[in-house]
Amino acid sequence: WTLGCGPRSPGGTPVSSEEWSRHQDAEGRMINVPLLKQIIFKGGLCHAKRKEAWKFLLGFFPWESTVEERKVLHRAKTDEYFRMKLQWKSVSEQQEGRNSKLRDCRSLIEKDVNRTDRTNRFYEGLDNPGLVLLHDILMTYCMYDFDLGYVQGMSDLLSPVLYVMENEVDAFWCFVSFMDQMHQNFEEQMQGMKTQLIQLSTLLRLLDLSFWNYLEAQDSGYLYFCFRWLLIRFKRELSFQDVLRLWEVMWTGLPCQNFHLLLCCAILDSEKQKIMEENYGFNEILKHINELSMKLEIEEILQKAEGIGLQIKSCKDLPASISSILGWDPPAPPPAPPPALRTPQRGAACSSPLSRDSSAQNGCSPAFIS
Repeated sequence: WTLGCGPRSPGGTPVSSEEWSRHQDAEGRMINVPLLKQIIFKGGLCHAKRKEAWKFLLGFFPWESTVEERKVLHRAKTDEYFRMKLQWKSVSEQQEGRNSKLRDCRSLIEKDVNRTDRTNRFYEGLDNPGLVLLHDILMTYCMYDFDLGYVQGMSDLLSPVLYVMENEVDAFWCFVSFMDQMHQNFEEQMQGMKTQLIQLSTLLRLLDLSFWNYLEAQDSGYLYFCFRWLLIRFKRELSFQDVLRLWEVMWTGLPCQNFHLLLCCAILDSEKQKIMEENYGFNEILKHINELSMKLEIEEILQKAEGIGLQIKSCKDLPASISSILGWDPPAPPPAPPPALRTPQRGAACSSPLSRDSSAQNGCSPAFIS
């Protein structure tokens, strides 16, 4: 089977305000949420609904909450935010002089904020209020999560969220929810990054062994050239508007967990011919992947990645490692025959489970089992 040539389902249209309203009951609870997520996965959201919908997609607002419950939650979260903000705002220069961690965080945040999305109207120019909010939210996050503090790249994750929310408190709590998903990427040991690179390598090996072998021969089998894609979820690879579209699709959790890894596979599949025909080595591969920034077609990648997912799901005897990465439960074993039909020979009865395993043919290829 050829990677990327599987079934492709057509994209949809963005969820409109009217359609969103149809998924709310009289008290404001969201209904038919699985269907709504499916529609968002297919077509994204119209920009006017993002401010409201992202709070649900990110988990700031529970889907089953009423309008009144959300108002109560929002008031409590507003108080909590400003209490934390006051903590760093009220630190004197002398105190900060004795707090190296806070000092380092502030310095790094100031540097990063000054170079985050400065071509976007929301953040451009000097003394921009958007930049002040970006700075203040990141400083407050340091109070929220002392252990992590601020790590380079986090401003890239906050910027689109703040742009959509246009509100300091909402942006902060949505960012907190996003960081709950991304936390391991930024921890000192970077365990999240290591795990994802291993998972991506496992997937690519299943999907395209010849390409994976080529990369391995070029010392690129660990796929470090995908590092930035994974670290900040393609934030620097796509236009700002495409990032909004991609993130809301990923936050639906469809069609499987770790869908972003299938997106990586879809992009690599589009580039493999050039990489292999030109006989790129380690440095050329890295350069080529970096130069894809702002040249990727988001709708094409989304459809191709979904097609790859469907291909994998239809694969007979899928390796457990792949099912685990994509969050698919392995198929249940066939039910045992009723006692009346069970063979009386002790040897045969003992060997039946083993013979079932040993005779199974891996529909993909034994080479892919890791």
